[in-house]
Amino acid sequence: MSPFSRPAPLETSAQPQMDALARSRLTVYCIVLLVLGSIDAGRFIFSDFTTLVAPASSAETADIAAANVNALRGWAHLGGLAAALLVIVYFLVIQRQRLATYKQVIDNVSLLIVLVGALLLAARLVFLPALPAINADKTVWVLLGIVDLAVLHLAACMIMPWSARESAIPFIPLLLVWTMVVLIPDVGEWEIFDRVVVVIMSPIVLAPGAMITSWRRKRSLEDMERLRLGEQVRSIGGELSRARIVHDAMFPRPYDNGHVCFEYEYVPIHEIGGDYVHFHADENTGCTYLTLLDVAGHGLAAALTVNRLFGELERIRAENPDATPAGVMSLLNRYINLTMARHNLYATGACFMLDSRSGQLHWVNAGHPPSLLRRPDGRVFDMKGTAMLLGAQSYAEFEPNQQTIGLSPGDVVIAYTDGAYEARNAAGERFGIARMRQTALFNPPPRSWTRFITTAVSKHHAGCADDDVLIATLTLRSLRVTGVDSSSRANGERSAAGDRTHDVETVAAESASVT
Repeated sequence: MSPFSRPAPLETSAQPQMDALARSRLTVYCIVLLVLGSIDAGRFIFSDFTTLVAPASSAETADIAAANVNALRGWAHLGGLAAALLVIVYFLVIQRQRLATYKQVIDNVSLLIVLVGALLLAARLVFLPALPAINADKTVWVLLGIVDLAVLHLAACMIMPWSARESAIPFIPLLLVWTMVVLIPDVGEWEIFDRVVVVIMSPIVLAPGAMITSWRRKRSLEDMERLRLGEQVRSIGGELSRARIVHDAMFPRPYDNGHVCFEYEYVPIHEIGGDYVHFHADENTGCTYLTLLDVAGHGLAAALTVNRLFGELERIRAENPDATPAGVMSLLNRYINLTMARHNLYATGACFMLDSRSGQLHWVNAGHPPSLLRRPDGRVFDMKGTAMLLGAQSYAEFEPNQQTIGLSPGDVVIAYTDGAYEARNAAGERFGIARMRQTALFNPPPRSWTRFITTAVSKHHAGCADDDVLIATLTLRSLRVTGVDSSSRANGERSAAGDRTHDVETVAAESASVT
């Protein structure tokens, strides 16, 4: 970007900070000018005091006319300095209070520079053509005039957060005035060619300040961009935090009615994620329904998909309160296949229905990691997949293959998403399903299996998780008695199930489970 190119627009979320920075820098600039002006005035008074006294009565003065000229020039210089200091004080004390925006500050700084520069040039140059001083002396005062402008410009560029273009604007009329004085034949001892060269080269005095302000402007814009991005990140973080509240509201509360206990632990890698658990309890029938879903992907996109599936699950339960896992998974598969599969969005899921009166557990696993069944005696068995992942097949093609097993009091069903067993440690080793089974074999059993397994997974990946982790458990504490002996009722239900009912040990043997 050219030093004199138009500055980048500042209408960003960082504009208030830019406004405040410009106002504070105006204060600093005014104070610096006051200090420099006071030093110059003090130096002139103490070092050149004799030039301020009319020497007409001094016998030691050889050339009274020249001395009078020096005195007049000294008083003019002091008068210009005093007027400039008053202008600076006005801007510092009064005008600064009226400024609110960056543009207002820059406009007022430009006005301040024009006024102060004009006063200093007038003090240096206005009497030169009419004064009978030698040309060499006039040349020095002409050069001191442009030195004043260079100091004003350099100080402004080192302090103000403006662009090189903005810094040059107030000095253009001042340089024009100075060049007009240089071109006057009676001012200075230069030849006409030298005067033209000096006029042409005069803008060079702005080069140091232009380079400094270009560098500072670039850094300032980078800082503003980082600030803007930081504010956007904080804003997005706030939005995600609010989205997390809405997202968490979809998740169920832990449940324990004395017969069935449900609890879960959910650890997303972002504020929100693509794992979801849905729970429904029907106190009239004694049946509880647990559904785990794992949507492809992570973060906001996956969470939006979960939101849609939550609405569909709620609709299914509202319209079909007694829907079995096969019915629930078939309807979810139909919904995903019709509305999401075209966007390559799929999900895995596991659905369970536990009848606390009979101890019967019905389940469907659609492409989901195998759930685990832990017996009170410490044995652990797999509950493997029964169907394709949700959305991959049409409603007519999808076969849920619902399975049924019998549970006894103390049995725990442990369901989880792939983020649990796919968690890797620093060496790249997965937690794995085998380690998941080994964790479920732990004796004595912990008070909370979900917290225990989540802690084991967290220790394995040591804070380097790359997927959401969801662990849910469904525990049969006791059978619900409804007027008949619970054990005989459970046995009757198991006998009636026929070949659709599989004892868990048989399922485990067929799937080569680890005991």
